[in-house]
Amino acid sequence: MSTAIDLDRFDPFRDGWGEIPYATMAALRRERPVAPTPSGFWYLSRYEDCRRALSDIRSFSNEGGLRGPGIVIPRDQRMINEMDPPDHTRLRRLEQVTLNQANYRALRGYTEQLCRELVGAFEAGATVDLVPAATRPVPSKVSANLIGVPLEDYAQYSLWSHEVATSRWISENRNERGEGLEGAHPEFAGYIDRLVARRRSATDPPDDLVTRLALTEIDGDRMTDVEIRITLAHLIIAGNDTTTHLLGNLLFRILESPELWHALDADRKLIAPAIEESLRLDAVVQVLTRKCRVDVEIAGQTVPAGARLVVGMASANRDETVYGDDAGAFRVDREDPAPHLTLGWGPHLCLGANLARLEAGCLVGALLDRFERGALAGRGFERVDAYWELGPERLEAAFA
Repeated sequence: MSTAIDLDRFDPFRDGWGEIPYATMAALRRERPVAPTPSGFWYLSRYEDCRRALSDIRSFSNEGGLRGPGIVIPRDQRMINEMDPPDHTRLRRLEQVTLNQANYRALRGYTEQLCRELVGAFEAGATVDLVPAATRPVPSKVSANLIGVPLEDYAQYSLWSHEVATSRWISENRNERGEGLEGAHPEFAGYIDRLVARRRSATDPPDDLVTRLALTEIDGDRMTDVEIRITLAHLIIAGNDTTTHLLGNLLFRILESPELWHALDADRKLIAPAIEESLRLDAVVQVLTRKCRVDVEIAGQTVPAGARLVVGMASANRDETVYGDDAGAFRVDREDPAPHLTLGWGPHLCLGANLARLEAGCLVGALLDRFERGALAGRGFERVDAYWELGPERLEAAFA
C-alpha cells in the first residue's frame, strides 16, 4: 500500500526533493515505468525508454527544455537544449564549429595550473568548504578563459554566472526583475553584448570563443547577437553550474571512501572511470523534458501526442537490467558499462562534456598530488535545492 501511495505522489517538479527517492525510482522501474505525475507530465524511469526519448527526434520534441509547465519562450531566445530541427541543427552546427576550434588540449595546461594553485591554498588539517574554494572557481575560470573574459572581470563574471545558473529564469524565463535574459539579468546580458560588439568592430580580435561565435560563418549564416547571448548563458548553466556539481559529487565520493582515495592515488588511470561512475550514479542533471509529437507506445502503454514527458536520467542510470544487481554501487572496475545518460544522448549530447571531464581529472589529480588523504569534515555535503540538478551547495572536508 505504501509503495502505491509513493508512486502516485511522485512528482519531479516539486520544489526540492531533499533526499533523492532512489527507492521510489526503483519501484517505478519495476511496476510503473511510464508514470503519470501530479504536474501532468509522464515520468520515464527505465534506461532504454529514456535513451529512446532523447534520441528519437521524430517521435519526441525537445521544445520547452527545462522550462516549467506552460512557459512559452520567444523563438530567438531559446537555448539549444529546447530546440528541434531545423533550428537545433543550424545552431548546433554553428556552436560545434566554434567549440571544435577551441583546443581543449591547450586548456589543459591552464586548468592544471589553476587546480594546483587552488589546492595549494588548502591548509593541512583545516576544514575547507570545497565549493567556493575549488569546485565553483575551476569551471568558472576555465570557461571565462575559453570565452575570452578579461582577467580583471573574472570575479564579477563568476558572480553573474552563479546568479544566472541558479535563477528562476531557467525554468520560468523571468524573475522578480523582469522577463527574458535581458530583463532578468540585465547586467550580464549587457556585458555579453558589449563583448560581442567589441569583437565585431575589432580589426584584430583575440582568438577566443566570443570572437568565434561572433564571426564564424557557415554558408553565409552567422549567429545573431541574441543567439550569442543565449548560447553563452547556456554555456554557463551547462558548463559552469553542471561542472561545479560534477566536481563536488565526485569529490564527495572520494572523500567518503578512503579505499577509493587510495585506489585512485595508486592508479591514476582509474580517475577516468571514477568520473563516469560519478556522472552515472550522481546525475548532475536529474531530468530533462520532451513532448510527444505523435501517439507513442512506451513500455506497453500508449502515450498520446502532445503529452509532456520527464526523462528520468537519475533513474535510468541505475537501471538494474542495464548495470546489474549492483547498479546502485559506485565501482571503478565495471567492465564496458553502458554509457550513462547524464550528459544527453544522440543529437543532444552535451558539446562541453569532454571539457568537464578534463576539469574533473585535473582537480582530482591536484588533490592526490598534494595530500596523502582527505575526509569529509564539519557539515559535510549539503545539497542544492533544485529538482533538476544534483550537487553540493556546501562540501566541507579536511586533508592531511
